[in-house]
Amino acid sequence: MASNIDTVHRTYRILPSPWGNEDTQTLIDILGKYNVKATFFVVSDWVEKYPESVKALHDAGHEIMSHSAHHDHYNSLSSEEIAADLKESCDKIEAATGVRPTLIRCPYGEYDDHVICAVRDCGLEPIQWDVETLVSVGVNLAHDLLLKEERVRPHG
Repeated sequence: MASNIDTVHRTYRILPSPWGNEDTQTLIDILGKYNVKATFFVVSDWVEKYPESVKALHDAGHEIMSHSAHHDHYNSLSSEEIAADLKESCDKIEAATGVRPTLIRCPYGEYDDHVICAVRDCGLEPIQWDVETLVSVGVNLAHDLLLKEERVRPHG
């Protein structure tokens, strides 16, 4: 069975620490070089600190979605606390990009039935990931992975 590279969805999560915004343009450039569009799941603390970087990611054609307001453990929050956290996160992202998020990557990958219900009640869909990357290794790893992928991509 042939692999279709176009079906790969690349997501990145951005936390307020350790990643600042100094590599944002380099990451945009690397993704652009390979015609890769990504979805960035950002914590609203990062959005508040670096709104110009959020806008730059969005303006480059990438999706900006929620990774919560403060990276709290959603399983330990009430539905009302989750809703307030999501409202804060989505409001800040929408203010920076003009587009309201429709997805959330729950902090720590934690979710249960009450989290899923609370998220969906807010009009968002929770997603999960299947490969964890280390954000702290930075854009050199992103470039290396995309370069390796380019070498194995079927041409035709």
